[in-house]
Amino acid sequence: MSTSFFLSFRSSKQAVFDGKKPIRGGIPFVFPQFGPWSFGPSHGFARIIRWNLEKAPERLPSGDVEAIFSIMDSEFTRSMWNYAFRLTYRLILREKELHFNIGVYNPSKDLTFSFNLLLHTYFKVPDVRRCQITGLHGCTFIDKTRDGAIFQEGRDVVTIGEWTDRIYQNTPQEHIITNVVSGRKMRVQKYNFPDTVVWNPWIEKAKEIADFGDDEFPNMVCVESGHVSSPVILLPGTAFEASQILQRGGLQEVEGEGQAGQRMPNSSNRRLPVLSPPPQERAEGKGVVPVWPPAPWLALNNVYMGEMLHHRLLLEHRKDQPAPSDHPHQCGNPCSICSLNL
Repeated sequence: MSTSFFLSFRSSKQAVFDGKKPIRGGIPFVFPQFGPWSFGPSHGFARIIRWNLEKAPERLPSGDVEAIFSIMDSEFTRSMWNYAFRLTYRLILREKELHFNIGVYNPSKDLTFSFNLLLHTYFKVPDVRRCQITGLHGCTFIDKTRDGAIFQEGRDVVTIGEWTDRIYQNTPQEHIITNVVSGRKMRVQKYNFPDTVVWNPWIEKAKEIADFGDDEFPNMVCVESGHVSSPVILLPGTAFEASQILQRGGLQEVEGEGQAGQRMPNSSNRRLPVLSPPPQERAEGKGVVPVWPPAPWLALNNVYMGEMLHHRLLLEHRKDQPAPSDHPHQCGNPCSICSLNL
């Protein structure tokens, strides 16, 4: 999805939407996998398949424009991820705001699955070196440019002057990006997305990306709301909901350069995402659908790690054979990734 409302970046390099690679720009959806994937394309399949238009753009009595899009399981998705699912997003365009309300539903009666979800938002900027991003001070982050080392952000505002690929964890619900096109500012508000990814390929990495111009890196920055450093575990018959609001202009300028981050141990405390509806829904007494199963986070994480070990071992065998028995997670339940019994 791409719109000039929030001054989105799109690479000038020729891009063909052929179901193999995504269009580099706008807001691609990362689902159900973040990063490399043994069973399918990197960052999952949601950004390379065609979405269904459930509700054509319609002007509401308020003057806002609303549209609804969705994808669901198909023979193509099941060849990589053998689950029934439905992913829907409701888009509302206002004069100075763009709202994304996103839902993932598990219609199965007996299978639980896990997934990642991220809005890979590209912002167009005149000079990324002049951009400032607030709301990350004190957050731990995984630095993918340094082999996944974990640091803590010490700067009040984050600036970019080199190859940047970071997963900030347990971030606040609001970030402000300054100095986007024409010196404007952008407020990013997010709900039920505990992580924020910041990415810019810089000089050398830009040259390695076939559908990205060598000289385009100064004019873009990705600030991405997601649930990626830990998985969402979705029980049968339940739904996960999250949202993002992009608001342009009318914000106080943020000044200051900040200080460099400090190295942290390779472990960090992760908490449950904040289940909070947008302000206007809170005012109306509405809430989001309960999405996280009522079980301790540590237990859920142990199940997920058991599945990851199961898959590492399974890749060493034929996929149609029973799962290896020499791994610690022996509960007899179906794996939420491939449905084989653990």
